[in-house]
Amino acid sequence: MVRGMLSMIVSAGKALGKTAAVGPGLLLRRRKALSIFAQGLTEQGLDDEAVEKLKEVYKELGSIQSWMPNSKQ
Repeated sequence: MVRGMLSMIVSAGKALGKTAAVGPGLLLRRRKALSIFAQGLTEQGLDDEAVEKLKEVYKELGSIQSWMPNSKQ
């Protein structure tokens, strides 16, 4: 029983470590994708105001928080 609990704690630690190691890279990729999206909209001739609004919506859709249930609602 103790061995099982220890194994579970070690596994949780490994998962948290992997998440912490991968997180910054994912945030950089997300930021790059956002700028590529905005650049593409600008190249299609949209004005800056429309690009900013669409960029915010795109950013919100890619947010993990928008996919998780919110306890405040």
